[in-house]
Amino acid sequence: MIVAEGVRSFWRHWWGKLVFAVAALILLGIASTAVAAQFTESNKFCGSDCHEMWAYRDTWAISTHKGVNCVQCHIAPGFISLVETKFFAMREVWVHVTGQVKAPIKVTRHIPNGACERGGCHTRSQISVPNSLGSPAPVTFSHTSAGHGKLNCISCHASLVHAGAPGVTSPPAISMASCFTCHPNGTKTCTYCHSGPHDSRGPCQNCHNLWAWVGGKNFAHPQPLVGTHAATPCETCHTQGVSVKPDGCITCHGDQHNGLRLCDTCHLLAAWIPSTFKHPQEGPHVPNGDERLQCSACHATGFGQKASCPCHGGSAPTGGG
Repeated sequence: MIVAEGVRSFWRHWWGKLVFAVAALILLGIASTAVAAQFTESNKFCGSDCHEMWAYRDTWAISTHKGVNCVQCHIAPGFISLVETKFFAMREVWVHVTGQVKAPIKVTRHIPNGACERGGCHTRSQISVPNSLGSPAPVTFSHTSAGHGKLNCISCHASLVHAGAPGVTSPPAISMASCFTCHPNGTKTCTYCHSGPHDSRGPCQNCHNLWAWVGGKNFAHPQPLVGTHAATPCETCHTQGVSVKPDGCITCHGDQHNGLRLCDTCHLLAAWIPSTFKHPQEGPHVPNGDERLQCSACHATGFGQKASCPCHGGSAPTGGG
C-alpha cells in the first residue's frame, strides 16, 4: 500500500510524468537501436536493401568467401569495434539519404587483420606455414615474415572477394603484379625472387615472356627444329647448358667420327649432308690437289684424332695435321 501510494504521489507531479516519458523514450531508443543494429548486420541489408552495394553483393556471391557473412570481415571482433563501426556507418546513412553516393564507393575503413584471423577463419598458426608459389622456379614466402607480417591482409588480398566490382582494381594476391606492388625490382631481374633452374641459358627474358612464362617463349632456335628434334628436351643435345654448343648428338646418333662431339661445327640440321666442313690446305692432298687421299689415310684412328701422315714420317708435310 505504501509503495502504491508513493507511485500515485509521484505520478501527480508534472515532473514525475516527465521522468516517466524520458525513461520510456530511452528504453524505446535502446530497443530500436538494438533492432536496427541487428538488421544492418544482415547480408540482406548489405546486399539487397542498399542498392549501391549490389555490385559488391554479386561478386561476393561467387567468391570463395560466399559462405562468410559481410560483418565477419568488415567488423573486427569485440564490442568496441562494433560500436566504432556503427558510429562511422552514420556517414553512410547520410550520403545514402542525401544521394551523395559516388561510384565506385570509397572505402573509408579497411578490413582489419583481426577480422581475418578470428577463430574459424585464418588463424595465425595456419598463415605461418610457408607458401610456395609459381613454377618452374617457385618463390617461397611466409605471411609472418619480417616484411609481410607488418602488412594488412587487405594490402595483398584486396580483390579476393569483390574482384570485378567498381573500384576494385587490385591484381590477384598470387600474381606477380601483386608482388611487384611492393617489390618493383622484380620487374628488372627474375633472380630477384627466383632461383633460375638453368642459369647457363642467360637472362630469363631472352626466352620467356613475363606474363606467359610457359607457352610465352620469345626464344627462336638458330636452326629451325622440326620433327623429333622439336620434341626433344634441350638438355639432351646441350649437355653443358643451352648457352654452350650441342655436344650430345652422339647420345642418339652414335659416335660417327671417333670422339668428335660438336656436330654443328660441320653439319646443319636443315641439311646434314653435305657437310659444311672445309679442310685447311694440306700440301698436294687436301682440300684440293693432284694427290687426293681418303680421310682415313691420314686420320687412321678417326676424324677426331690428329693426322698421323705415315708417308711423311708421321708429320704433315706442311706442319699442320
